[in-house]
Parts: sequence; C-alpha cells; structure tokens
Amino acid sequence: MFEEISKVIRSSKDIVILPHKRADGDCLGSAFALLLMLRSLGKNAEVILEEKNPKIFSILCGTEPGSEIEREITPDLAIAVDCGDMERLGKRKDLFVSARVTANIDHHPTNTRFADYNCIDASAAATGQILFGLMEYMKIPLTKEIANNLYTALSSDTGRFAYANTDSKIHIIAAKLHEAGADHVGINEFLFEKNTLSKIMLMRDALNSFEIFSGGKIASVSVTRQQITASGVTDDDMNGLINIPRSLETVQVAVCFKELTDENAVDVSFRSNTIDVAEIAKKFGGGGHIRASGCTIAGDLKDIKKTVISEIIKVM
Repeated sequence: MFEEISKVIRSSKDIVILPHKRADGDCLGSAFALLLMLRSLGKNAEVILEEKNPKIFSILCGTEPGSEIEREITPDLAIAVDCGDMERLGKRKDLFVSARVTANIDHHPTNTRFADYNCIDASAAATGQILFGLMEYMKIPLTKEIANNLYTALSSDTGRFAYANTDSKIHIIAAKLHEAGADHVGINEFLFEKNTLSKIMLMRDALNSFEIFSGGKIASVSVTRQQITASGVTDDDMNGLINIPRSLETVQVAVCFKELTDENAVDVSFRSNTIDVAEIAKKFGGGGHIRASGCTIAGDLKDIKKTVISEIIKVM
C-alpha cells in the first residue's frame, strides 16, 4: 500500500499538506506528524489550514508560527490528509489541483479517491494509524514529537481507545508511541476532560434542545448560529456535542445539528452502534464511517431536522 506514495514523496522537494476543513484531532495530529516526517527526510514541507491557529496546536509538535499561513506556492506534491473528498479541502482546492502530483491519505470508506495517488485504508481506526505504517515502511525514526502527534490522532478517533474501532493493532501502536515519549496524560486531558466556559455554555444550549424519537431509539441535539455566536465558541469547541444524545442508554442513532455561522447551512453529525450511518449521510451529500458520519445541508434548521429524522426512521 505504501510503495507508490513513498516513491512520490522521495522524488518530491516542495510538499504541502492539506487537512480537511474544520479539522479534528485525527486530521491535525496526522497532518503535523506527516510534516515532521517529511522534514526529517529533508523536504520543504508545510501544513496549510482552512481555519487558522486551532486550539489543539497547544498539544501538537511542529506547529511553529507560520506553518499554518497560506502563501503563493506551486508544490511538487500536495497531500490531502483525512479528507474524504476534494470539496472538504474548501478554498484550498485550487492549491491542491495546482500541484505537479497529488496524493490522498485517508481511512474513510466513502473516500472518492480524488488524487493521483490514493493511500486509503478503511480498516484503519484513524488516519494516524496509516501514517504510523507509512513511517515504519519508509524507515523514518519515531521521535517524541512525531509520537505525540500520532497519539493525538489515534486517541481522538478512538475516543481515548474506547470506541468499537479500537483493536489490538491500535493498542500496540499506542504502546510504541508511549514508549517514544508521547504525552498521553496531557493529550487525553486536553481532548476529553477540559472544556472552556464558552463550550459549557453551548453544551447547555444543546441539552436544552435534546429530543428523542422512535421511543428513544433516535436522539438529537441542535445549536443555532445565534447560540454559537453568543457563546463565543471556536471551531474546536464545537467538537463533542454529539456525545450528549449518544450517551442515552436506549439510543441507536444519535444526531447533532449545528447551524453554520458563515452560510445558510447546517452541519449534521451521526453516530450509531447498530446502523450504517454512512449510508444516511451519503443521501445528503456527505459520508464517513459506518458508525460515525456527517454531512452539510443547505437550508433551514427546522426543515433539515425534520427531513433527516424522517430518513433515519425510514432506514431503521
């Protein structure tokens, strides 16, 4: 799986790494682990983000000032990371297609394989797991800094190694990252135990919106753009609201609706332990994993909630 992409990396000099927009812990941890890997090979590499200076920078290594700032560049190689389709690159799509060669490293089963070289492993629990395999294949030394970023990636997408996608392979990799010096205590505390006051205020609004359908088999929360703006949350603080409906003991499908602040659309997240929510998300132009997926739907929140819940009931 790694032969072609490793050859492309070794033959390229100027490389840009493009995480998906509204990047999460797996995406950013993987992107900055890859950055350090490429720089260890002597490459001119940088990460270019859609949103600037995410809060998660405080636990990642290699996020020095300037690495997130876009500049005029025509790269030899552009690598999309944890990105299921080209639209998730947002305004950086033109930069991606301008590269001499494009690559795509991802673990989403709905990935559209939009690059010249596609390194996709849908069985991987996180894109960080794929990056770990690539690092070993290319015989790149595992430094403390790379380990820290990869541990962030794995812990993020496995829910601190508690989700169903956690297997023995993930635990073995985590042990190697721990041995290399990854700050597992600080990372997990940041990802799962600490909240800003603004996030707690938004969680309060989400709890107030809590609804159940089909006798408690479906549960949802929603937040409006007015609530998001009033709370003062950052994009980072938006993560985790889906865990409120997901925690209901009878729930089979949990849904979180978040109005976007910059356009007339709603971001919809799905979680399930029994239903293929990727198929539901695909019906609305999204995708992801069987148990965790999402989509963005243009229109009014009330109408979108009604349509999405009706579709879930139909599938169930």
